[in-house]
Amino acid sequence: MFSCGRLCYTAGVALPHHGIRFHHVAVQTADLSKARRFYESVLGCTVLKEERTAKGREIVWLQCGEGRIELYGGKPGQPLAAGWTPDAVGPLALGLLVADLDREVARLRALDVPIIKPPYEPVPGERAAMIAGPDGEEIVLLERPVGR
Repeated sequence: MFSCGRLCYTAGVALPHHGIRFHHVAVQTADLSKARRFYESVLGCTVLKEERTAKGREIVWLQCGEGRIELYGGKPGQPLAAGWTPDAVGPLALGLLVADLDREVARLRALDVPIIKPPYEPVPGERAAMIAGPDGEEIVLLERPVGR
């Protein structure tokens, strides 16, 4: 059995010993254009790729710092059953790091982005805030990475 300790290196990228690493979070959206504008213009993510599946579903890949978000709409001719809800199965929130939490919340508030929860300390020593995305999804803004 091959063992490489805690991390293996593949093409210069550190991978956990079992070869799995985080790649992206996917968000199904009722209005792909609106969601794209929000993540691109308001949050500053950059478009990596736009594509269309064989069945016509549109997908936009965004780079957001070190992470990626995959935005996709419903299948053509099949409207989404319901909007996002905090009681639904699926991602409950997206987490984004910001340099200055107070300044970022003020900037977003000035752009009329709904602030679900202003800056607070979920646990001692860590600061966060919550905003609403274009489909009501929760986006957590963190001032520093958890665990540091």
